[in-house]
Amino acid sequence: MRYPFRTRLEWRKWVVPEPLRSRPVHRWLVFPHSFTDDIVRALAEEWRLGTGDKILDPFAGAGTTVLTAKQLGIPAVGCDLSPLATLASSVKVAKYNMDELQKAWSSLRKQVKVRHANGEAKAYPELVRSALPGKKLATFHGAKSAIAELDAPPRVRSYFQLALIRQIPQFSNAVPTGGWLSWRPNRRPAASLADTLSVTITEMIADLGAAHHPRGRWSARSADARSLPLEDSSVSAVITSPPYPNRHDYTRVFGVELMFGFLDWEKTRALRYQMMHSHPEARPKRPSSDGYSEPRFIADAIRQVAQHDERERLVAMLHGYFLDLYLALREVARVLRPGGRAALVLGNAQYDGVPIEVDKATALIGRQVGLHCDEIRIVRQRGNSAQQMKVHGRTPARESVVLFTRTA
Repeated sequence: MRYPFRTRLEWRKWVVPEPLRSRPVHRWLVFPHSFTDDIVRALAEEWRLGTGDKILDPFAGAGTTVLTAKQLGIPAVGCDLSPLATLASSVKVAKYNMDELQKAWSSLRKQVKVRHANGEAKAYPELVRSALPGKKLATFHGAKSAIAELDAPPRVRSYFQLALIRQIPQFSNAVPTGGWLSWRPNRRPAASLADTLSVTITEMIADLGAAHHPRGRWSARSADARSLPLEDSSVSAVITSPPYPNRHDYTRVFGVELMFGFLDWEKTRALRYQMMHSHPEARPKRPSSDGYSEPRFIADAIRQVAQHDERERLVAMLHGYFLDLYLALREVARVLRPGGRAALVLGNAQYDGVPIEVDKATALIGRQVGLHCDEIRIVRQRGNSAQQMKVHGRTPARESVVLFTRTA
């Protein structure tokens, strides 16, 4: 098969999350390896999407696709297994009454300054107690309880819940570094929780005041991209980015947030197992994979990786990753209308100097489910890790946007 490659390096700044950190509403929560709203805008214009269309993001993350679709007035839905992701996406696209928000914040501000809950903090998993020791966790739990007791609609309580969760990195002794947590014991915040929360909420309210509020339907729900709760032929476009096969376990990277705000230890582990097989600890329960054939060049590459070392979990991860891509693409093909368009932002990988060409494999796998690959748009060349560079030299890996059209 000849691959329809096209280089668009002017898109390279659109596949990194940094621009989102200064953009209103998007900045309420930003995940690593996010693409920016620029990609959604460019594709919506390229595909001539409008108010009569509907966009799906089956790996919604922090809601970039759904929020941008709202800003453009195009109906959209996002799905994700992570409760942190669905909270962030839902909060970003919800409709708010400014007077209602201001009244709720006036009540909450008083409670946050005085409320603590030392005894109840013991109920949190050990990771949370270690990351937020002593008075830190007591103060956070007090604020969480005050939010839960607010006399306000659920969407307003969720709004303040997200604002509170955003404070965790400023106070936590567990600091994300790449795909892992590093420990910084006895870390002292520069200000109190009441003060940092006030700064965040003031910014969030200002963002809403400047936001455009079109009519339409935007939502996010908890769902698995391999088995979507959507009807056949119900969306006209898909814009998404599955996790890269980089071994990053985001249930660990965001473990403090997940176990403080949503899940106990057992449920967090269950989520870890069910996630896309982009990290070695995943062991998802999958629907039937009838019809899947692993691309030959991927099978060959994985065999080369296996020869370098006894790496059973890595090998299983790579096989599982492409199987999960097949299942997700099969769902994309099912829910897309005939002639509908799809874009997947993907990153290639390297293990032991062996390139894993995710974009080419995705193009081939798409054919198995009735998707025609229009183009593999190369947008960035990433360097390999420092460890790999020492042994194998600098070997860039592509980041690409793989573009599909659903055939009949």
